[in-house]
Amino acid sequence: MPKKLTEEEKAQRDFFAGLQKSEVFKRIFQPDFDETAREMCLECTGRQCNSLFMPYAQLNTDVDIDTFIQNLMDAFPGTRKLERKGDVILYDFYPDVKGECACPIITMGHIEPTPDWCTCGNYFNKAMWEAVVKHPVQVELLDSPLTTGSDACRRLIHLKPPASTLAVSNEERAKAGKKARPRAGKKQSGRRASK
Repeated sequence: MPKKLTEEEKAQRDFFAGLQKSEVFKRIFQPDFDETAREMCLECTGRQCNSLFMPYAQLNTDVDIDTFIQNLMDAFPGTRKLERKGDVILYDFYPDVKGECACPIITMGHIEPTPDWCTCGNYFNKAMWEAVVKHPVQVELLDSPLTTGSDACRRLIHLKPPASTLAVSNEERAKAGKKARPRAGKKQSGRRASK
């Protein structure tokens, strides 16, 4: 079970949340904001959030992948379902309120829900899984309340990113008739407009 936050951890969380709700941070979601800069900001946000989450959840990344998967599910019973098949993990996260984003920054009203915010979640997961396997991974968002209206967030974690997933752009995927999928480290397209 997650531990109670220390005063220092609470201060870090409050400082981070303060940054999230500032006008400066809200600016990155404006339509005229540079896509590359937005991606970089959301990467930093996702990684920072993960650095606060890991001690809170008392998750140790110095274990084998299967132990980590079990520990993550045990830390939050019923909210996370992870299934590993070889070098790919199907990761389902079930929010407390079906069909709504569970990110505290959104649930506390610091920012408006937007599909772009799922990029932050991708980098949150990227940071977590890279800490476990000690090399780059790829995170692919399949569904979320903000992008597809799904009841849950569903991601694929590619522990050894396949060349075909890295090499196929969303534009090429669209030409092939497949839905574009946001991936950590890649520009995103084909997202649903915010609610």
